[in-house]
Amino acid sequence: MSDPQVNGVHDDVTSLSISPDGRQVAFGAIDGTLTLWHVDRRRHICAPTMAHQSIINSVCYSSDGRSIASASDDETIGLWDAITGQSLRGTFTNHTDGVLIVGFTTDSRTVVSLSRDRTVFVWKATTGEVERQFQISLDARSLATLSNDGEKLLAAHRQDLTIWNTVTMESIKTIALEGPMALCMGLSNDCAKVALGMADNNIHLWDLENDETDSPHLAGGTELPLYIAWSPDGKTVSSVAQDATLRVWSVESRQCMPESHRTMGPIAYSPGSSFIVFPNDNGSPDTWQVPQTSHHDSTFLLDLPATTVSMHHTAGVMESDAFGGTSADIPAMSAQRAQHQGPPVRNTQSKIKAFFSRILRRLSAHRKESGEVATRCEHPVAVAPGTRRGSGALDVASGVNEESDVLSRLEWLFRCVRSFVRDLQEVEKFQILDNTQQPSCATYKRGVGLLRKGATPN
Repeated sequence: MSDPQVNGVHDDVTSLSISPDGRQVAFGAIDGTLTLWHVDRRRHICAPTMAHQSIINSVCYSSDGRSIASASDDETIGLWDAITGQSLRGTFTNHTDGVLIVGFTTDSRTVVSLSRDRTVFVWKATTGEVERQFQISLDARSLATLSNDGEKLLAAHRQDLTIWNTVTMESIKTIALEGPMALCMGLSNDCAKVALGMADNNIHLWDLENDETDSPHLAGGTELPLYIAWSPDGKTVSSVAQDATLRVWSVESRQCMPESHRTMGPIAYSPGSSFIVFPNDNGSPDTWQVPQTSHHDSTFLLDLPATTVSMHHTAGVMESDAFGGTSADIPAMSAQRAQHQGPPVRNTQSKIKAFFSRILRRLSAHRKESGEVATRCEHPVAVAPGTRRGSGALDVASGVNEESDVLSRLEWLFRCVRSFVRDLQEVEKFQILDNTQQPSCATYKRGVGLLRKGATPN
């Protein structure tokens, strides 16, 4: 086993997959552990699962986001619930050598897998029944990848690249490859082009429809490429090199963007192509905004960056809050749009007031729920063994009561703040906070005096 770090950058994670909605990410590790994460909160969805007895070569979310498939060198494939991490069925054991890649078809009902035994299996996810199988040509240095819909399989060899149809089990075409040996491969979402990281440190693009090199190649790398990812919108290609440098190229201009990042990979794009996801030094997910990409409204959570993005001080990004949800990318506001927004201070106060009102509703509901749980725990039906103290139920009740007390204090605090914001709105009638005029000393004193007396201005 290789050293798990390269200059302080961990490489325990060997494969990853992002859920279709961008909310979750699955990590497959070198020791066979499968870990599911919330991308925005960087917290485990469930406890890590020892999914395999050897390195996990590939993980993949189903199109509906409910299942995860994992493929390992232990010759097995596992199917897992995307929320609980529990096994959905027994492991698939038809392969006789390490499994290289695994993927789902669009309907999420069929799984496609390829092993070093040169066999492609297409089987039902619910039963494990093999629907079809066929053999392809592979050698020790071959690369392989599946299309997003699982219907095309690409296998790159030293001199050529073959495309297979997993539905008809036939070879579609074989394309001759030129140049040095390919070390990694990434397929575009539309299956029209493939990017190959080659031994000359460059990324070479091939047009699969016209069976020719899409020149010029993507230059700028200084070390051998290890991972390649193609953005879902097809506009950029990213690569992680042997020196743990993540670089991004524009497909249109073929220019390597000057910004780079440190990671050993693997990498994957967010569904909206704005961010790249990878494991950070402690094994949790991290994100990096793709350079020179504009922000836009998106239905994908990962493209509405949260705290993981704000650590990199990304311009135009607001941090998420624990109560109000995740914030969106903030584009530059046009002057015409700003005219309809009203006075900035008044707008801000209204938003703050609404924000604290929302928090108070949630705190009140949570405190009520905690009180009900504490009441139930005072007279338990059964006490679970193995608790830290003799009365496990009392521990639970005590803990819930403490939580309820904390929630009460938080509720009181937020009521004070909301009351303060309401007072600010009243003071604004005296133009103390009017952004169009500077308040006079007399006006200020009058407003403060009324606030202290609890009076309401006319």
